[in-house]
Amino acid sequence: MIFVLLTTIFTANDLKQYCAGSARTDQAFCIGYLRGFEEGLNLATAATGNPQDFERLSGCRLNGVTLAQTRLVFLKYIDDHPEQLHWEAFIVFSNAMLAAFPCHSEKGEH
Repeated sequence: MIFVLLTTIFTANDLKQYCAGSARTDQAFCIGYLRGFEEGLNLATAATGNPQDFERLSGCRLNGVTLAQTRLVFLKYIDDHPEQLHWEAFIVFSNAMLAAFPCHSEKGEH
């Protein structure tokens, strides 16, 4: 017998449904996902010892940017880019953060 493992990809559309939902459980799932994304990047950055890894995947957010704000940034980004709804959620969330919080070089460039 041959077994086929089917995996379900968690898409940006899935994340949007939670983040735009009005139920408290939907909002909790959304914020938990966003926090998990950040914690995963923090762990990876600590493991590599290279802070640019976080910036390369999540932009240069200033202190004071809240999870509620990143939720709104994601929702705005996905509304502006519906062609990415079927993409994996972590890729689209990363794109949203990079677009909203670009890193500038010392020369003032992106």
